[in-house]
Order: sequence, then structure tokens, then C-alpha cells
Amino acid sequence: MAISVSINRTDTVGRYTKYKTGTVTLDSSYATGGESLVPGDVGLSTKIEFIEASPADGYVFEYDYSNEKVIVRWPTSDATAPAVGKEVANATDLSSVTFNFIAFGY
Repeated sequence: MAISVSINRTDTVGRYTKYKTGTVTLDSSYATGGESLVPGDVGLSTKIEFIEASPADGYVFEYDYSNEKVIVRWPTSDATAPAVGKEVANATDLSSVTFNFIAFGY
């Protein structure tokens, strides 16, 4: 199963940049290194320049621009990763987790 994306709003900023808002629902088996989220998933043609996701269900989300993936982390007080948190374990069922996002790109 893959993640599911729902676009709520689309608009243009400047001449070519578009922004999209919507929700992402994760899948039932998280893959270490992140879940794929490419420009087409969020309604963009070629590139995600910036994406921000709101925390949800105790998780925080980081976008890996190089690999086009959403990394899911849970906050921790562990001294080795105090600010970012640790990535959730491989195969974790996150199918009940939905978060809001805003993305800018082309």
C-alpha cells in the first residue's frame, strides 16, 4: 500500500510557482528511510521547492528533498537526537496517521 494524498487548494504565486495544500495519509508498513512523496503526488509537475507538514498523532515529519521521501519521526529526549527525534521503526503501521501540508514548487 502507498501513501494517499488529497489536495485541498491550489494557487499560483508569482509567475510560475504553485502552492498546494492538502492532507497525506500514511500507509500500513512504513519503510525505513521514508515514504515516497514525489511532485506529482502533491499536484506539482516537476519539483517540490518547499514542503511543510504539521505534526500529527505525536509524530513529526521531515521531507528528504534529495530522495523525495517523507521521513516520520517521533520526539525523544535521547541525547543523540534531541532536536529531531528518531525515525519510526521499519514496517510500523501508520495507516491511521494523517497530516496537513503546504507545498510550493513547479
